[in-house]
Amino acid sequence: SRETVLRGSALSERRKISASPLMVYAIADLHGDYDQAIAALRLCGLIAADGSWAGGNATLVQTGDLVDRGPDSLKVLELFRTLRRQAAQAGGRVVTLLGNHEALNLEGDFRYVNEAELQSTGRETWSEMFDPEAGAIGAELRG
Repeated sequence: SRETVLRGSALSERRKISASPLMVYAIADLHGDYDQAIAALRLCGLIAADGSWAGGNATLVQTGDLVDRGPDSLKVLELFRTLRRQAAQAGGRVVTLLGNHEALNLEGDFRYVNEAELQSTGRETWSEMFDPEAGAIGAELRG
């Protein structure tokens, strides 16, 4: 079945696609938008309806900017962390590259962080999480 989706000025067709073995998929600029992250991954056939990895031995490359702007940066980061583990168990791979928005957070520049997410997490807690030396997210992003 086909469903037409209008998001901003982008018009795309959504149809059932299965991830192919030995395929490489690239997704960019999710910017804390969990719902669109899920939609993009499902469109590629990389995740199942329950959000688990369905890409087999495919490789997913996220080219940066998982965070900022949208209300769910932490949720998007956790999604990719989980998919990385699940993909590895299935013979696939999830690679996340450092984008300029991740770099800004590592540098303590939170001007693009969604205000509601920053307030609910707390500025100090956010800063601690993204600390490049001591923070869990900071250390993970640094690789």
